[in-house]
Amino acid sequence: MDPKVLAFQFGVGAFVLERNLAGVTNEESLRRPQPGGNTMNWIVGHVVRTRNQALALLGATPLFDDADFEGYGAGVSKPRTLGLDELKRRFDALGPVLGRALEHATAQHLSSPAPFSPTNNPNETVGTLLASIAFHEAYHLGQTGLSRRLLGKTGALLAPGEAGHKEEPV
Repeated sequence: MDPKVLAFQFGVGAFVLERNLAGVTNEESLRRPQPGGNTMNWIVGHVVRTRNQALALLGATPLFDDADFEGYGAGVSKPRTLGLDELKRRFDALGPVLGRALEHATAQHLSSPAPFSPTNNPNETVGTLLASIAFHEAYHLGQTGLSRRLLGKTGALLAPGEAGHKEEPV
């Protein structure tokens, strides 16, 4: 597992989130999509929580108390939320720390057994777990793009006039 590839994936995630949150208010982030789904606030909080926890896998100290994110776990139906601006601030603070931790990750550490496996893989390593976390993040960041559109905002990754842009009904 190449830590530079993981760092790149997390960097792309930061770009996507920044674009998808542009112009979204805290109030909008708390609207639940219909007929169902997670609020944008929950999605962002869940990603921040996961990035914060990923630091420990790399031997770094998480920046934030995990209790701050108890409402952002899988299956939590009534989350205690942080404001969207605070979530963005925390996400932005985690990026450089995660990047530095990946820069210092050794091949030996990345190939060591992971402390857990969300897929119950008996051969899970720290590296494969981090790759799964990067995929998990990409999955949820894609949801922020859909949430943005459901809020009535234009798509954020291709602006009108850019090659490939196509308005599609929501």
